[in-house]
Amino acid sequence: MYTQEFPVSALNFRMIQAQPSTTSTDLSKEERQEEKISHQTRELSRLRQAAVRDPLTGGPNMRSLSMAFEWLERDDPVSMLIIDIDGFHKVNKALGRNCGDAVLTAVHTQLERTLRWDDVVAREGADRFVALLPLAIHEDANAVAERLRDDINKMCFQSPEGRFRMTVRVGSATFEDGDTLNDLMARADKACRQGRESGGNVVFSSTLEAAQTAM
Repeated sequence: MYTQEFPVSALNFRMIQAQPSTTSTDLSKEERQEEKISHQTRELSRLRQAAVRDPLTGGPNMRSLSMAFEWLERDDPVSMLIIDIDGFHKVNKALGRNCGDAVLTAVHTQLERTLRWDDVVAREGADRFVALLPLAIHEDANAVAERLRDDINKMCFQSPEGRFRMTVRVGSATFEDGDTLNDLMARADKACRQGRESGGNVVFSSTLEAAQTAM
């Protein structure tokens, strides 16, 4: 899996080269100042976007998710899912980092498609995603987690060596009175580690002892 690049053709290059360019010497002092301010404004906007975006997937990063958590009303239910990709390090090692990055990007895209419109999913670390689910009680979170697990399980990846599939393990936790973001993440992480110990391709809940396992 790789991204195809489209180089500029010789004709397009000549057309680009033929376009008249405005140099700083053609501008008045006021125009140069306006151009400088415009450039600084664009650069500041780019930096602000970069601060809350994951550089690989282009989606929210953990800072963005943390901000979303702080905006939530504490009287409303909220749940969290931690999604780990089973055996990702083996794929990354066997097929190379480019293939691994393509897998991460594709998984993130599928997570966003499966999650609800107001959910936030961010990449944490190499092969881990964290999803914040506003207004979701634990039954809702487990249902969403199972859909995520099933949708990822149905994906088919293509590499130069052939096709392959990936699975995920999902740990869920629901907000309790007095919880911080770290408290919620810790319980979801514990449930996710239970999923790893069970072999993966499974949903574990910190609230419900029963787990829903793939057949």
